Amino acid sequence: MYFGRIPRFSPSFSPAEAMIAARFLAVPPEDQPAVRAFEKEFASYIGAKHAIMTPSARYAFYLLLRAMDIGPGDEVVIPGLTYFAIPSMAVTAGVRPVFADIGLTSHVLDPAEFERAITPKTKAVVPTHLYGTPCDMDAINAIAKKHGIKVIEDCAQSTGAKYKGTRVGNLGDAAYYTFGLTKNITTLSGAMITTNDDAVANFVRNEIDTSTPADFKKARKEAITGVAMMVATHPLVYPFTLHQAIRLGGLVGKDPIHDRFGEAEVLYDEVPKSFRSNRPRAVQAAVGMKQIERIEALNGARVRNGRYLDQHLANVPGLTVPSYPEGAEPIYMSFVVHHQKRSQLMRALLKRGVDTTYGYMNDCSDHKLFPQFRRLCPNAAAVKREQVHIPVHPNLDGKDLTHMVEAVRSACLEISR
Repeated sequence: MYFGRIPRFSPSFSPAEAMIAARFLAVPPEDQPAVRAFEKEFASYIGAKHAIMTPSARYAFYLLLRAMDIGPGDEVVIPGLTYFAIPSMAVTAGVRPVFADIGLTSHVLDPAEFERAITPKTKAVVPTHLYGTPCDMDAINAIAKKHGIKVIEDCAQSTGAKYKGTRVGNLGDAAYYTFGLTKNITTLSGAMITTNDDAVANFVRNEIDTSTPADFKKARKEAITGVAMMVATHPLVYPFTLHQAIRLGGLVGKDPIHDRFGEAEVLYDEVPKSFRSNRPRAVQAAVGMKQIERIEALNGARVRNGRYLDQHLANVPGLTVPSYPEGAEPIYMSFVVHHQKRSQLMRALLKRGVDTTYGYMNDCSDHKLFPQFRRLCPNAAAVKREQVHIPVHPNLDGKDLTHMVEAVRSACLEISR
């Protein structure tokens, strides 16, 4: 219980993972056995034949493009609403990103818009299971098969979600995940690729195995940050520390959480050398193994909270709640609502103790980084303009949920006057 002061997120990193990280950082073992064990466990969890741990999701995407022989002169269809790094890495690979619109309230790729975006140069599509919501994979796979297009799933926010009983990441030709501190599963940093294609797996494995290992300084920094966020978002600590910092930051137009976990949006002329000198370490794999033990309980709590919000916020005037494709079994990584007076709603909620965010996803179809690839995606533009992330993390209890619902209702009423 957060006593009426509710953080936007609470990390899955717990004291158990902190102890594991401390032990592995104090006496580092050989990396490969631990990493291979985690890969095997993750592949089994997803139901895929292969899993290869990578330094980041963006590098994983780049490697998948190369593994599939997708390069200069080719096109890849990407949802208009996405994280800038994905179309940025396509450009780095010499591939043209072609943006396709999303469902207005599902926030995931619209299959009809995907098909409209296809040209003779299209070689792949990236169905992004955004905010933990699986795409309509039956429709996307059928379109891709008809046109001979590879399907690369973006599972960065959806580890454990299912579509018609199958976990995302095992529905296309390959997939990538990311395990940062704010995700539903963390390995301090790092990512993963899954695939059933031996050739793709062998290519990625070779690229990773011939890179150099990550500096322990990064793992130490992330472990310290994880402990700090775990403590700062604890119900007995958050109301008196981080919440006050967020409230004071709001008075001067600053968001300390957004600033800490955000990054500069840039294009890369070439793959940064740091991507090839950041091979995952045993400490990351060990933390991941513990997280896999807990992921169903963590996701289950998210689902419980998300369904409560679905039900109790459905008829709030001025507020639009999310929808889900038929067959999707979301994990509620985020609970994203829309309101035309977004800034006013966020301020009104903070006044009532509920911290929210507009997130890091951008309308990349109309982004300053990609002017030559601009393509009209009105739903992506609307979501970018109106989205608000309501807390849905596993540490919320019934009283927190009741308080949030009442806060949203009263805030919407206040700003409608």
